[in-house]
Amino acid sequence: MRKERLAKIEEYISDKGFVTMEQLMDRFQIAMPTVRKDISELASQGLIEKVYGGAKAVETPSKNMHMFRNRCGVHVEAKNEIARKAAEIVRDGDVIYLDSGTTASSIVEFLTDKHVIIITSNMAAVMACADKDNVEVYVLGGKFNRDTMSVDHADPETLLKEFNVDKAFMAATGYSIEGGLAQDSPTECEVKKHVLDKATEAFLIIDSSKIGRKALIRYADPDAIRNIITDGQVDGEYREYFKRKSINII
Repeated sequence: MRKERLAKIEEYISDKGFVTMEQLMDRFQIAMPTVRKDISELASQGLIEKVYGGAKAVETPSKNMHMFRNRCGVHVEAKNEIARKAAEIVRDGDVIYLDSGTTASSIVEFLTDKHVIIITSNMAAVMACADKDNVEVYVLGGKFNRDTMSVDHADPETLLKEFNVDKAFMAATGYSIEGGLAQDSPTECEVKKHVLDKATEAFLIIDSSKIGRKALIRYADPDAIRNIITDGQVDGEYREYFKRKSINII
């Protein structure tokens, strides 16, 4: 769908800072007239800036919020299915960690009949908990990142040392055999590593569009998390890898 493609193009330009028209053609497998039309529409909304030969990112608070809302609108059915599966794993009385990302924050909506303690750096998850009497929330302190609606430069040891985390629901910008579990934010990666060391069980919550994709910073080996909750659309290479490594696909 065009709405989803526009959201992905906007996110891609934001990640790269500057891209050429040819890069967009190759990345999204679309013709040059379509690239020009999409770039013109995004530019008219003030989300990117058209420049000679390509487009560049425009960083403003309103744009960052718009980007986060766009990500909420991409792969909605898959993310909701993943969030529902994750919530089913949670037991009454569990202490859980919710990582950054829109899928993690969606888990809150499916915890309606369970009393749990949530630890998170995900501000969208915190807001989702605002009217939920069944959850108790502890937030990692640090610097607010508008791009991801989460806390960067957090000190997880200060808070996490007081808790036994039963289940950690972890996110990744990309998951690949070569690149492992990876994120584009270096400061988020330090939090993720600490949580993985602390949690009794860890679950990777990731839609299939990110499987096979590399991201900037590797925070764990591809077999570090033994349970992956996804939407089921996993290709043959990765299905074989998961089987060989005894990784559980939920």
